[in-house]
Amino acid sequence: MRRKDREVLGDENIAKIIEQCTTCHVAMIDDVNVGMPYVIPMSFGYSLMDGVLELYFHCAHVGKKLDCILKNPNVAFSMCVENRIEIHEDDYCRSGRFYASVVGQGKAEIVEDNAEKCRGLSLLMERQAAGAALSAHARQPSGSEHSSQSAASSVHATGAVQQMHASHKFEFTPAQAAAVTVFKITSTNFTGKAKPE
Repeated sequence: MRRKDREVLGDENIAKIIEQCTTCHVAMIDDVNVGMPYVIPMSFGYSLMDGVLELYFHCAHVGKKLDCILKNPNVAFSMCVENRIEIHEDDYCRSGRFYASVVGQGKAEIVEDNAEKCRGLSLLMERQAAGAALSAHARQPSGSEHSSQSAASSVHATGAVQQMHASHKFEFTPAQAAAVTVFKITSTNFTGKAKPE
C-alpha cells in the first residue's frame, strides 16, 4: 500500500470497518468473455479470525456468478464506508471524502455442507439486520442541521448496534438453506484503509 499512513491493521480494526458495510462488490473473471472482469454488488455475512476472512453470500442455484466461480475461483472484493466530503474552496484538488474501506483477493467456493450453509446464512442475516439498524440510527435527527458523523462516531454507533443485536440470532434449518446456493470467499490477502476525520 502506497499510503501507509492510511493503512488499517489488525483483525479488530478491520472488523470495525466491515461492521459498517452492508454491500460487498465481488469481482470475478467473466465465464463467457475470457479475460474480462465481471463485478456485482452483494449482501454478505462474514467471519474474521486469526487473519482469515470468510465472506458468505447467497444466490439462486443458477446464474452468471456461479458459472464464473466454477470456471475460475479467483476473485477480488471491495467494501467501503463513505463519510463526509471535505471541499477546499482555495484548491479543489485537495478536496476529498473521508472514508474507510476493505479490499482483497481470495478463492470462492460453493458451500455444500448443510451446517456451514446455515451458519453462513445466519452471519449474512445478522450483518444485514445490524446494517439496517445502523442506517436507521444514522437517519435520526441531530441537534445541528449541518452536523456530520465522523468515523469515530460511526464506530461508536456500530458498537451500539452490535449490542442491540447480540441477543438476537437468526437460525436456519437445512431445508431453508437448501432453497438457495451459498458460496464463500476465503481470503488471507486483504487490506484496510481509512481517511478518518
